[in-house]
Amino acid sequence: MKACARVFTIVLLGVGVTIALCSRASAQQGFYADIHSGLSLFDDAQTRVVVPDEANLHAHTNYDPGWLVGAAGGYDWPFGLALEEEFTFRDSKIDRIATDVPLLKDGEAYSYAMMTNGYYRYHNSTPFTPYIGGGVGEAVVQLSNLKPVGAVGTYGGTDAEFAYQGIAGVEYRLTPQLSLGAEYRYFATIRPGFVSSVAGVDNVHVSPDYRSNNAMLKMVYHFE
Repeated sequence: MKACARVFTIVLLGVGVTIALCSRASAQQGFYADIHSGLSLFDDAQTRVVVPDEANLHAHTNYDPGWLVGAAGGYDWPFGLALEEEFTFRDSKIDRIATDVPLLKDGEAYSYAMMTNGYYRYHNSTPFTPYIGGGVGEAVVQLSNLKPVGAVGTYGGTDAEFAYQGIAGVEYRLTPQLSLGAEYRYFATIRPGFVSSVAGVDNVHVSPDYRSNNAMLKMVYHFE
C-alpha cells in the first residue's frame, strides 16, 4: 500500500507540475507589435480586357516574383486568441498581359492592404507557439507603367477592393519580450478593375485577378 501511495503521489506531483508549466505558458498575454517582410508569389491571373467597340478579350496576367513589407499590432489573450490590425505593402513586376499574343508588358502591380486579423495560438511549455488565423480588410491596388505592344504610351490605374487572407505560422520566443516568426499567408482581393486610355483608345478596361502566396519572417515585441 505504501508503494502504491508513493506512486500515486509521484503521479499527482507530475500532473501538477505539468499543469503549472502549461498554465504559466498559457498566461502569455498583452499587447504586441511586429514588423514583417518576405516573398510574394502571385498566381498567373485570369484577366478580362474590354476595348470599346470591340469584343471582350479573355487574357491572362503573368507576374514576376515580388516582395512585401509591413507592420502589425494587436492583443494576445491567455486562452490563445489574438486580434490585430495590419498594414502591408506588396510589389511585383508584371511581365505581360496577353491573350494568344501580348497586349501590355513590362509594368508593375503594387498594393497597400489594411487588414483586421484573428488568430488562435497554441500556447505551451516550449518556446515554440504555432498558430493559425485569417483576416479581412481593404487593399488599394495599382497598376503602373504597362506598355502597349506595338504602340506608344503607358497604361495604369488604381482601385480599392475587399481583401482576405489565410495565415499559418510558428513563433519562437528569443526572450520573454521578443519572438521570431516564420509564416505563410494566402492573400487575395476581389478582382480589381482599371480604366484608362492606351494607344489613343479611351476607356480601356483591364481586370486581372490579384492573388498571392506569401512566405515571410517577422519580429514580434511583446509588451509585458
